[in-house]
Amino acid sequence: MPPLPRIAMFTWFGTLICLDTHSSSLVHRAPDALEPQHIVLGLEPTPTGAILSVAHAERATLPNLPSTLAIQEGHYQGSLLFHGDELFLVARPDGELSFLSAAAKEWEHFLPVPARDVELIHRIVAQYWSVNGGSPVKAGFCAFNLFFGEHVVELPGQLPLPLQQDLATLELQARDGVLRAVPVPGWRGRKQVWIHPHGNIGNRALQYLTAEGIARRVAGAVVTNIQLPMWQRETPAPRPPARESAGTGDDYHLDVAGLAACLDRDEVDAICLEGYCFHVSHYPSRATCRALLPPVPGQEAVQGFGPGQLVCSVRANEILNGEYPGYFPLPPAYYAKLQEESGLELVFYGQLGEDPYSAGLRAAFPRAQFVAGTSPGYDFEVLRRSANLALSISTFSWLAAWLSEAQRIYVPVGGMFSPVLQVGQLYLPLEEPAFRYVLLPPVTAVGLRANPARFWQMQDLLGAQARFATAQELRDMLARLEKRKPGRIELKDFDGTRYLARNADAALDVREGRGTALAHYLAIGARREHVIQNFDPLFYARTYPDASEAVALGHYDSLLAHFRDLGAALGYQPAA
Repeated sequence: MPPLPRIAMFTWFGTLICLDTHSSSLVHRAPDALEPQHIVLGLEPTPTGAILSVAHAERATLPNLPSTLAIQEGHYQGSLLFHGDELFLVARPDGELSFLSAAAKEWEHFLPVPARDVELIHRIVAQYWSVNGGSPVKAGFCAFNLFFGEHVVELPGQLPLPLQQDLATLELQARDGVLRAVPVPGWRGRKQVWIHPHGNIGNRALQYLTAEGIARRVAGAVVTNIQLPMWQRETPAPRPPARESAGTGDDYHLDVAGLAACLDRDEVDAICLEGYCFHVSHYPSRATCRALLPPVPGQEAVQGFGPGQLVCSVRANEILNGEYPGYFPLPPAYYAKLQEESGLELVFYGQLGEDPYSAGLRAAFPRAQFVAGTSPGYDFEVLRRSANLALSISTFSWLAAWLSEAQRIYVPVGGMFSPVLQVGQLYLPLEEPAFRYVLLPPVTAVGLRANPARFWQMQDLLGAQARFATAQELRDMLARLEKRKPGRIELKDFDGTRYLARNADAALDVREGRGTALAHYLAIGARREHVIQNFDPLFYARTYPDASEAVALGHYDSLLAHFRDLGAALGYQPAA
């Protein structure tokens, strides 16, 4: 640490008042974030009391101070207020200090701490402590308190800190009694990636693979709360406390490496996977994924279909109701293109029933095999062990293909498999030679029973505009998407101490045990989309196939964006 005045001043956020010699401004910075241009300020005695100044310097050298500066007792034990020209000095969340506040609330309070104790506090919060013989916990500082897990020590009543043998032992009076603590050298805490399970077996398995993708970057980290009954993998565990963890929110794309880095350097002890994890970059390698999710127990003897057959996974059932915009069945014309390109015998496998859609498939392919599914575990292994696969739009079939050794895997680039329509999702492993891609027009699901005419219009559109796409076309599409999206949160250099110093609402969450700095940082990145009325995407795609193609290839974010940016100028109509 740099030289300290005899008595330094902590802010409400656990930062120190400094003079920034580069900008000649008052700032507050965390003890471990001080740079050479930061001179720590403190209280210096005067014949009439004390002043805020640089040690051994004239008060006049400080910038932007009022003509008169009064120091008075604050509302919190041991705290002080600095009052001048009818305004209070306030530590702002952006790291600056100024005389702006007419009222004395939390940010206007400062705690005088002797230099020795500033150094000790900095050392205390940098390590783990075994408190009263319990498991090691990380110490923290906020709101003029030291925190050791559930134990809270009010600093003003403890200063100077009563230490024995420097930091070999620590004995303080906490709110719940005497706190006796010893440091635990090298202890890093139990690092974990906790899963909040969502959806069906495919979605949960992808969450698990994402959790492993994070945990395997951190020495000793474990994945908890796994709920994969199909693999007989269930490890129920309570959610880690908010004060020790950070949730990922509902974004589909996660900064997996950055989250791991934050976990590794003790920003948090746990990462909580809260949403769906639909991005192929999250997962370990295919070989590792196969080892993590081996053949389903009890289904080891299942046989797949051979090299002369193309197994077309069929998802229907509730999908026919149009309940989920990104999931819809694929039409006979789509499968006819796959049959022509592959030269293989078609086998339709899965959710086949007595419904108009299934009847249409049977009528279009009278010589094909139709095999209704039996159980999730059995059906998964049939897909996984088949030589050639045509995926339905479903995580179940995608995961089976990802874990398979199939020679050819056809992926429909539409609905939830379209990174254009589903921002943040990516199911296109473009470096895997077995995967082949069929570009679909940008449509969303329509219920067969609720609106049969529109459902069949959608099916006709899918069949007419589906075409094979090269991996390079899709790489170009992803490059266009990358250029258009706003900057992504980068976590590898995230500094929780600095973040709290600049964001008072985050500091309040931490102080009251509602969360961590990292949790707040992740939560505020959510973006909201706006929708206008009187735009019919199905009409627009059918009427203007050039617009449909442009969106499918990522030249525009959506059909609506095409209409706004180009279609309206060309005279295209938004709806019938």
